[in-house]
Amino acid sequence: MDALDEIVPFLAKSARLDLKVVSLSHVLGLTGSVDGIKLLVKNETLLNNLLDLTGEESVAKDAVLCFVNITAEETGAAVVVDKLTERLVPLAYEAVLDENCKLSDAWCMVLCNITRPEHLVERVLQRLLAIEFSLEKLTTCFTRVSYNKQKCHLNYLGPLFSNVSQSKAGREVFCNQQTGLLRRLLPFVHHEGSIVRRGGAVGLLKNVCFDSSVHEWLLSEEMDVLPFVLLPLAGPEELDDETNEKLPVDLQYLGPDKRREDDPDVRKMLVESLAQLCATRKGRSYLRDHGTYEILRELHKFECSPEGDKVVLNAVENVVDILIRTEEEIGEDNLKQLEIPDDVKAKIESMTDEVEK
Repeated sequence: MDALDEIVPFLAKSARLDLKVVSLSHVLGLTGSVDGIKLLVKNETLLNNLLDLTGEESVAKDAVLCFVNITAEETGAAVVVDKLTERLVPLAYEAVLDENCKLSDAWCMVLCNITRPEHLVERVLQRLLAIEFSLEKLTTCFTRVSYNKQKCHLNYLGPLFSNVSQSKAGREVFCNQQTGLLRRLLPFVHHEGSIVRRGGAVGLLKNVCFDSSVHEWLLSEEMDVLPFVLLPLAGPEELDDETNEKLPVDLQYLGPDKRREDDPDVRKMLVESLAQLCATRKGRSYLRDHGTYEILRELHKFECSPEGDKVVLNAVENVVDILIRTEEEIGEDNLKQLEIPDDVKAKIESMTDEVEK
């Protein structure tokens, strides 16, 4: 710790540039290991100096990369949120909004990292929402694919949106019918250029589906989210005319070149979105009437093949098990209002953990 204390003055803004460069290089090296990160986050002065240096062009890249690495570990992310949220979040936000910033992608990753742990989301989101129209403006950056003129892609805004939608306050912003943010982001569920961007959009959709109070709106003609969920799950299988007529227009008569989503984590989130939409009687009826079971039937065959995934298979079977039952058998309008005994919950969680292993 003594050696690290000796470096701190050389990371001050007033220090000579050559000393800052060497010291930053040493700190960046330490961020490459868990032990190094644990050592660094104990020194609050060092962290504040690092944050100061993110605004100094000659050393900004290494300083921001230090924060990318530190916040990648949950321990580091927690300390950064505890000690630096008030300064760091506005800095990162302004950097992302700056279309000429060369470090926007790195700052996106920092924001993504500090919102990934569920226990940190609320504090970071509160600071973001203190900035007027912050999520609305970040959505604009994200939806304009060539927004940044320095070749930053801003793909990690996708996981950021997914992370903050873990919070009810975050979901409310994205579900605001006046601003239409969710509608603007839905097309990225099918984005082929980046799995990070696509996965983030799907994660946001899954989290929004968690709130059964917006299901009627999500399935309305205005939003029509079902095709966005089902299309990536559909493959090249040929379906009969009767089935095609049930399906949303975008899923009817898909050709032999139709490719199913190849990332199992994304497929799992999409199936989990369907599971959430099954919470209410209206949602279940809508899914049945629009060919959801038939798409899942073909997906089930795929997940049973060598190309499939056991975790996704389990998720598919859970949804199918609900859809094939009659409402009389289910006997509950809203499944989320059911009280599940603790011993049954424990058994379900144990079975889920076993499947995921």
